[in-house]
Amino acid sequence: MSTTRENLPGDAAQFVLDTFLTLVRIDSLSGDEGAVAERLRGYLHDAGCQVWSDHVGNLLARRAGHGAGGMLPPLLLSAHMDTVEPGHGIQPRIVHGVVRSDGTTILGADDKAGVAAILTALRQTNHTGASCCPVEVVFSVQEEVGLVGAKHLDLTQLAAKTAIVMDSAGPVGSIVARAPSQDTMTIEITGHASHAGVAPEQGVSAIVVASKAIAVMRLGRIDPETTANIGVIRGGMATNIIPAHVTMRGEARSLDEARLAAQTSHMRECFETAARDLGAKVEFWVERSYSGINLSPESAVVKRVSRAMAATGVAASLISTGGGSDANIFMGAGIETANLGFGMMGPHSVEEHIAVADLEQAASILIAVLSDPQG
Repeated sequence: MSTTRENLPGDAAQFVLDTFLTLVRIDSLSGDEGAVAERLRGYLHDAGCQVWSDHVGNLLARRAGHGAGGMLPPLLLSAHMDTVEPGHGIQPRIVHGVVRSDGTTILGADDKAGVAAILTALRQTNHTGASCCPVEVVFSVQEEVGLVGAKHLDLTQLAAKTAIVMDSAGPVGSIVARAPSQDTMTIEITGHASHAGVAPEQGVSAIVVASKAIAVMRLGRIDPETTANIGVIRGGMATNIIPAHVTMRGEARSLDEARLAAQTSHMRECFETAARDLGAKVEFWVERSYSGINLSPESAVVKRVSRAMAATGVAASLISTGGGSDANIFMGAGIETANLGFGMMGPHSVEEHIAVADLEQAASILIAVLSDPQG
């Protein structure tokens, strides 16, 4: 949903665009966020924040409130600093009001557009002449490789019980009301090695066991609320050796806990049956990567964000997603969290793009949220 600049002063509109273009030019692949974190530290200081880093590299900040909102509870704003491959040497282009890369890399709107919107909102509310609630900020590391930064965040450093995460693809105005829980599996199959040309009959191929299991496994889109995938397979040493070991990693996600449990159990049974039938052994470990989100339309954070959207001429829309984000971690820790869409399209691809007007509108919404004396 593209809009005009009428809700964002001209200098702020230029700031959010310039900040976004600056940030995407700084390489920050997962695990290598140091340079962009240092740049963000400066922006946060300029916006009147106290800033610090934690032991895994997350960048945190806080700022007191002022005016009519000064006595409200703090609000947490969050986005992640890392990007995916291909993400070296991003060169943004603006064509017909849309920011894209040069076609050889991602753009990095996921999630630097979210970061830029947060910085703009902090900048625009950094004065004592108007209402602003107390604010806490988390710019996390390694979100793209398993929400690592959020999972290792010491939440005792934060007082906020309400949060807004800027990390959802889709139109401005969308609020993630439902997001899945995810189980991550590690599977190890042990067969028996033998010479593939001399005595193949004496071997038990771990690769064959894995293939038999996967061939009968329900994968992909299981139902409207559930997905599953085997994404990593490693095994074998040479073409003349029956492979004795295979390690795999997979996942299952669902908006429904019972369906997730059933899918995870099904995947386990497929491996166990194949191993038993072919004389191999299997070990199957399951880790809960994150729990789901189920926000009520009547929740305080949805009402707060919807009110800000209405004030900036945007209609709020509650959506479901199949993706996880730092919002899942915050929700699981008891922080009521809304993950907002801000117009980024085609994330994780060289077609990724965002309209300048959507970037501006996202900043306008956050300014309205921070300025709302109702909290």
